[in-house]
Amino acid sequence: MRVSLRWLSEYVELPDLAPAALAERLTLAGLEVEAIQELRAEGVRVGRVEAIEPHPRAENLRVCTVSLGNETYTTVCGAPNVAQGMLVPFALPGARLPQGLVEETHIRGVKSTGMILSREELGLEEKSPGIWELPPETPLGADLAEILELPDLVLDLKITSNRPDLLGVYGLAREFAALFRADLRELSLAFPEGLRRAEELTAVEVESGEDCPRYVARVIQGVSWRPSPLTLQARLLKAGLRPISLVVDLTNYVMLEVGHPLHAFDHARLGEGRIVVRRARRDESLRTLDGVERPLSPEILVIADAARPVALAGIMGGEETEVGEATRDVLLEAAAFAPARIRRGSRLLGLRTEASLRFERGLSPENVDLASRRFCALLAQNKGGTVAKGAVDVYLRRPERRTVVLRRARIPEFLGVAIPESEVAESLSRLGLGLKPRKDGWEAEIPFHRADLAREEDLLEELARLYGYDRIPELAPSVPPRVGRKAPEEEFADRVRRILAGLGFTEAYTFPLVPAAEGEVLLRNPMALGQEGLRKSLLPGLLGAVRENLSAQIPGGALFEVGKVFFVENGAAREEYRVGLVLFGRPDLPLSGKAPYGPAELKGAVEALLSALRVEDWRLGPCDDPRLHPFRRATILLGQEAAGVLGEVNPELLDLPGERRVLFAELRLPLLQAHARPAAYRPLPRFPASKRDLSLLAPEGLAEAEVRARILAEPLVESAFLYDRYQGPGIPQGSVSLTYELSFRHPEHTLSAEEVEEAVGRILGALAELGVRLRT
Repeated sequence: MRVSLRWLSEYVELPDLAPAALAERLTLAGLEVEAIQELRAEGVRVGRVEAIEPHPRAENLRVCTVSLGNETYTTVCGAPNVAQGMLVPFALPGARLPQGLVEETHIRGVKSTGMILSREELGLEEKSPGIWELPPETPLGADLAEILELPDLVLDLKITSNRPDLLGVYGLAREFAALFRADLRELSLAFPEGLRRAEELTAVEVESGEDCPRYVARVIQGVSWRPSPLTLQARLLKAGLRPISLVVDLTNYVMLEVGHPLHAFDHARLGEGRIVVRRARRDESLRTLDGVERPLSPEILVIADAARPVALAGIMGGEETEVGEATRDVLLEAAAFAPARIRRGSRLLGLRTEASLRFERGLSPENVDLASRRFCALLAQNKGGTVAKGAVDVYLRRPERRTVVLRRARIPEFLGVAIPESEVAESLSRLGLGLKPRKDGWEAEIPFHRADLAREEDLLEELARLYGYDRIPELAPSVPPRVGRKAPEEEFADRVRRILAGLGFTEAYTFPLVPAAEGEVLLRNPMALGQEGLRKSLLPGLLGAVRENLSAQIPGGALFEVGKVFFVENGAAREEYRVGLVLFGRPDLPLSGKAPYGPAELKGAVEALLSALRVEDWRLGPCDDPRLHPFRRATILLGQEAAGVLGEVNPELLDLPGERRVLFAELRLPLLQAHARPAAYRPLPRFPASKRDLSLLAPEGLAEAEVRARILAEPLVESAFLYDRYQGPGIPQGSVSLTYELSFRHPEHTLSAEEVEEAVGRILGALAELGVRLRT
């Protein structure tokens, strides 16, 4: 925000500091000064163009005679808008301007004494289309520097998003008063009113109360289209705004002064002369003041009349109700809008303005009428019209009174320095806080314009700013350093990453944002098309990684990702860590042939992961996940809970270059973490093991895990290793051959052959219940 120190000095006495020292003090107090511009114009007077003649040697130049009242000068001018009778800024020979000295010279053989100036040459704007035509009431021959409040310093301040109260000169004056222990002068809000009441001339209806807690409408009659006083124009120019007319300029002036935007409507152009605050309807549109026809949606808040939208609430007015030369009566809008609604509308329309910048940060409804009254007071000072009696004030939701307790003992404890109580009270009072003494400190009533003050720490930070960070002694911390550690779920996720990397998998990182159709949890303010939701599975991202690899002609690979997924459970959004694995193409291993990855490799990887995590009580069960092949899929069960899925991705979902088979598994890490057992160490066995190979015939539809479970249920079986599965000639139809290597061991003695045979018999008896028999 650009702020003129001459304007600021109207409300508070400024410190006698060099510009660099002032900038440093403000920056230390949280008001970062990004740039300082010095404006100076010495020897510039108000002149009138008495005569214009063509230049004898240049078609685009003219020779002008300029009168200062008691002096006359001849100067050469190339501006296209110079005209006889105009009042203009005129720099005398020897005048000092931002670009340098003005000297008497000859231009194409014609003597030129002095110079007619534009705003650009005075340093008031970056680019001017022509010379500056001054208002007709400007005194001829007057020193223009005094009228324009020059010399002046303009500070370019970086205002943080939590301090909308500093987006106005008066709010900055309050801050200066607190920083430099100066008195803040009050704004003049008095103005005369006419005989007719505002309620007779207009009405206000607020349909969307949650979007507009307060709306104040005033009617001004008998306005005229004329330029603003030169001093007011100069203040607007220094702030970066271009003057237009008195009424329009005053709305901008009050916005810059008190930080609250206003808008003026041509009252005669409003349908039935009234205002309706509502959401836009489908298929409505509005041509805004910048001449752009903008389609609207129900997410955008508009100001409407009896028939149509006439303004984008808190953003920009409409062209049809713009104040112009024919305007005689004005409806002045002052309102408070919900920050989120204005921010949403601004983003949807791609339109950011000075008004939306302020409303997006949150403005108090309590300041609405102050801004409206300030406009009327300034209009009355400039004899710009008659203000109707009273106002139409629709106040639907008043902010609650807020108090924060500041304990005396917390000040040295928090800041590391003791601040005198009198200084504490004075500093906070100058910020507008009402202080009520307590035994242990103060109860501070927070003013409505300071929404950022919500707790005791906020008040302590304010004291630190005003006291001066440079006055707080620098002390080494007395708290011994502590080594931090990750949360248990993060440590478990890292453990899973290390295991899979050791198994030869490559980690992938994919984007969690997906199209709305692919997510259950949707974003309120998506940043881009196709990124409206959060992923509910790791599969889409991993398939994208597979697609990228295949497009780069990678023959195959094993990828994994550990990340969060988002879903809705019991009506609430939830997030959960998961691990996803994909196998595609052929293994990148020497002497492994060109055969592609198969389900056995995927199941083996899952088994290896669960084994490394020491998760034992798992099994495979039926699966109905439509993302997987209907005949090549399974659910991973831990007890009775589904811990994940594995299988071949449904070919109908694939759109991959030259590849139609991808294997995928996804497991829930919280469930794995709950079932993972800690490492347990046991001594090496003292007695040898006995090995037996067991070839079995099992029904084709029987899960191998059930066969293994029956085998391992035998107490003497230490391990069961499946090393062959066969189905073909020699095997009855509907059966499959499973061959295991069984390891038998007793912890207290060497097993005899008879004991092993008895154990095998018990195993075969248990398997017979499943329809499994010994293959002969």
